Amino acid sequence: MIDGIMNQLKQQVGGELQQKENVSGAELNGIFEVVKEQATGKIGENLLDQGLDGVMSLFSKNDNNKQADSLQASITGGIVDSLQKKLGFSGAKATGIVAIIMPYLLRLLTEKNSETPDDDPSPIKDILGGSLGSIGDKLGGLF
Repeated sequence: MIDGIMNQLKQQVGGELQQKENVSGAELNGIFEVVKEQATGKIGENLLDQGLDGVMSLFSKNDNNKQADSLQASITGGIVDSLQKKLGFSGAKATGIVAIIMPYLLRLLTEKNSETPDDDPSPIKDILGGSLGSIGDKLGGLF
């Protein structure tokens, strides 16, 4: 499911990234691979360390709790860092890319999570399930 969300995200912001951040069409795939890797990794780490509250808060239509704010900052920082290290973007360019991507990513994940009641984490499990590998196995007991 995360691949479908990444495809939607790419369709929604790919052109904007090319125009505003001078990203080439060839760089788009690398950008969205970094976004996928960092988002799923940071969410998985957060679930293992802090449980479900922050993740559910971040992907709800309610105001974020402190854990959700921390998780969002972690995802954002991880993407910026990886864009610099893996794709060689400057800090300013990586930050500009993330500023465009994050609102859309959060909205897409929130929309998916909102398809069920607020206390039902199954969409998060569906979104992240196949992309977490061994972390996914460890998370089995949380869902």
